[in-house]
Amino acid sequence: MAGSSHGGRLSSWVAVVVMWIGFGVGGVAMVSGPSWWLFWTGVGIVAVGGVIGLIVRIFDDVIIDAPRIIPEEAHPAVLHARAAGIEGPAIATDPQTTHPHG
Repeated sequence: MAGSSHGGRLSSWVAVVVMWIGFGVGGVAMVSGPSWWLFWTGVGIVAVGGVIGLIVRIFDDVIIDAPRIIPEEAHPAVLHARAAGIEGPAIATDPQTTHPHG
């Protein structure tokens, strides 16, 4: 495994870059016309990237970490207060006592 923040070997990233190029070629083909021969060329490049990914065993690069337990921070939002069961201020809804439009 790679030691950087993006897990994976260089060979796996090469496969991903080839697939990105294929999607880019297909996207350019759809915007410029559409140019169907260029679109299918992009599809072929993506397929080649997929084959490269299978050859280099790209799915073996999966890193399984232990579950992260992050405590929830208190937040003053109304929905957070409802979820936590905290009662907010009483809201007057009687039209005789409230004048919403002046």
